[in-house]
Amino acid sequence: MSNVAEFIETRLQIESLVQQIALSAQQTALPRSTQRLDEADQLLETLKAMADNDVQENAVERLTGALAGLRTKIEKPTHKTPARKKRTVA
Repeated sequence: MSNVAEFIETRLQIESLVQQIALSAQQTALPRSTQRLDEADQLLETLKAMADNDVQENAVERLTGALAGLRTKIEKPTHKTPARKKRTVA
């Protein structure tokens, strides 16, 4: 039974980190977001090892997708396209 409690506690930690990462990514605090993302990845590996049933495996898959989405959001370059001159029609 303690395995289930540990699983839930680890899952909640990851979900909390996902929320913090999303918030700091919006505020462009990328170094802190990257650090939290790495921490969440380590916890996710622990969670994968603890998953025993279908419900737990679904939770792991959901969190894996959430972290992957955040990783692409953080690593995505935020370059703006340069302004172009309008052509005048003669």
